[in-house]
Amino acid sequence: MAPINLLFWVLGGVFIIAIGYLYFLASLSLMPQKNRRRSPEPTTKFAIIIPAHNEVVVIKNTLESIRCLNYPKRQYETIVIADNCDDETAQVVKEYGVCCFKRIDKERKGKGFALQWAFDHLKAEKKFADYDAFVIIDADTIIDPDFLRAMDSRIAGGEMAIQGYYDVINPEVSPMASLSYFGFIISRNLRFKGRTRMGWSNNLLGNGMCFSREVIDEFGWGATSIVEDIEYAVMLHLNGIKVSFAPEAKIFAEIPTTFKRSRIQRSRWDIGKFQIRNRYLVKLLKEAIRTRDISYLDTAMELAIPPFSLFVILAFVLFGLFMATLYNGLNALSMIWFSVIATLTVYVLTGLVMAKANWKTYRNLIHAPLFVLWRVKTIIWGYVFRIGKQWIKTERKE
Repeated sequence: MAPINLLFWVLGGVFIIAIGYLYFLASLSLMPQKNRRRSPEPTTKFAIIIPAHNEVVVIKNTLESIRCLNYPKRQYETIVIADNCDDETAQVVKEYGVCCFKRIDKERKGKGFALQWAFDHLKAEKKFADYDAFVIIDADTIIDPDFLRAMDSRIAGGEMAIQGYYDVINPEVSPMASLSYFGFIISRNLRFKGRTRMGWSNNLLGNGMCFSREVIDEFGWGATSIVEDIEYAVMLHLNGIKVSFAPEAKIFAEIPTTFKRSRIQRSRWDIGKFQIRNRYLVKLLKEAIRTRDISYLDTAMELAIPPFSLFVILAFVLFGLFMATLYNGLNALSMIWFSVIATLTVYVLTGLVMAKANWKTYRNLIHAPLFVLWRVKTIIWGYVFRIGKQWIKTERKE
């Protein structure tokens, strides 16, 4: 067998295994779920933590949505971290009568450092014990009125780390928004629900997260990488705390609507995940062997598989190379690669159907080839211009 044939056999087998894993989780997600009962009187006292860096334009809407929560006012408090702000964010927050922590630290920048500082500050002010749980949302988020009621039920049931349902505002507004939206719906609807069914740990998405006081008290916020949410989820799992998924606890946020605005964010996510994989993959595999707990293999698999859009791009690029160099009619190898493309297409469409996407979102799929080229360019840009000069420098400072 020629070396190139062997290579495509191996790559095809890897893709089939990875897709089989994704379909396994998806099949569990499609199963009907029981309705959760809520206690008539909520008992959890929450602190809603909002890291904010120059968010004066959007934070008013976030604070208004918090005012409208269907939860006793005495049972929650909002705390905004005005993190290295040089605009009027802190002033607007105070006008709303909301607690505002001002943080100035030009060396330790980023959301992870801001959260770490805020929890330390609460402990120093002896306010930490006033709360039973902490919710973390971004400053451009609209929170569903029943969000805290849903989280109260989860906390009362003994869950300690919970990811809410992160939805997108107006995903059909532009091709960029629609194509980015696909990643959200794939993870939420086809992976998170399946993991919850198995009792495995989910990712954290950085927005709409909830943690019991015991978790923050014991572990603090030790994740300060460029993808602090993914890092914190892995850290918790390695310490025996699994992240559950609460699809009934919804938050809504905007995502960048143009390719230019999305470039830095995407580069951070892609490269950050690779860094976390390099740091924790071996630890997860060792823990899986030590404990014989398959959930650690699942978390390792999640880190090993590239971000879904990159996974799809790689599959189509390799398929194109196969067709150009080796295709010679239907045979076992060509059937493997046709199956890879067909199953990935069905997988994406299933996610869209489950998310009840409107027809405009489907229409924007015609821009997928342009999105593919842009993603490849973004990865190269991230490695060459950001990772080498800034993000690795930030990692070393930690």
